Amino acid sequence: MTKSARARSPRGSASTRAPIQRVDTLIVGAGAAGLSAALWLRDFGLDALLIEESPRPGGQLHEIHAPIPNYLATHGWDGARLAGAALSDARLAGLSILVGARVTRISARGRWIDREEDDAGGEARLHARALVLATGLRRRSLGVPGEAELTGRGVSHSANRDRERFAERPVVVVGGGTAAVEDALLCAEVGSEVTLLHRSGTFRARADFLERARAHPAIRIVQNAVVTGVEGSDAVEGVTYRARRGRAESRVACSGVFVRIGWEPRTELVRDQLRCDRAGYLRVGASGVTSAPWVFAAGDVCAPNCPSIANAVGQGAAVAWEIARRLGRVRG
Repeated sequence: MTKSARARSPRGSASTRAPIQRVDTLIVGAGAAGLSAALWLRDFGLDALLIEESPRPGGQLHEIHAPIPNYLATHGWDGARLAGAALSDARLAGLSILVGARVTRISARGRWIDREEDDAGGEARLHARALVLATGLRRRSLGVPGEAELTGRGVSHSANRDRERFAERPVVVVGGGTAAVEDALLCAEVGSEVTLLHRSGTFRARADFLERARAHPAIRIVQNAVVTGVEGSDAVEGVTYRARRGRAESRVACSGVFVRIGWEPRTELVRDQLRCDRAGYLRVGASGVTSAPWVFAAGDVCAPNCPSIANAVGQGAAVAWEIARRLGRVRG
């Protein structure tokens, strides 16, 4: 039966620790890669426990608000629908998933993690023969005043999901990749006047998208623009920015801000323990092997050449096969 619990912040200053729980495999992250690994490990007769910080499994699937065009058997589905189907399969398979569980510490060498305990007000330690990191990515934030405070009240990360809320009202899109330029086009389609702010002088977006954006009469592109703040009390009222090498601030009045400045790997708990690239993505070998014995990684956390649902599911399966092979459950 699937297990679920919601973690709470420790109460008081004293630290308590429950008895250590031991399993064959600990999987940190219950997105597509983690769920795939757990499903395959179950087929090999191995005990796996999924640890998920969010209250619901699915990981970045919940960030996909448009129809998925390139994953088998899901044509026309969005990420939430696919995540729901995956969770249903996980329940039918009897996978053990601990949700709402914030991991506070990871030991790659010791293959254990500490998580916030639900009721004891301290931490619980979980130890495994094999550790799988499938923590995925998080959206990068601007880190400017007003951004966090107005998230959900005008600050958004998806025009696919929220553009109708701002139809025929001025919006700002921040970023220079394909996602940012596409969001600018989507907002212009519903009658918004769009200001696209990009901190660089060059774009990383698809050439065809950028060409369309430059030609669109409702889209104004400002390059070398560094956002300095999001203004508003109860809702977004404007965005301030300055030239990259300047000091004077400019202001754009708007009702919505779409922040599309990319993603970063969730590896902060292991960057000083495992080999990573400059961006913080885990470096892995064949079958998800990391630089520490019996520690593996799968999915977007290890900078795949093809960041996709299909790749994450495949990597999760490959990691499970490798663990099963090392534990003598399969030959090869």
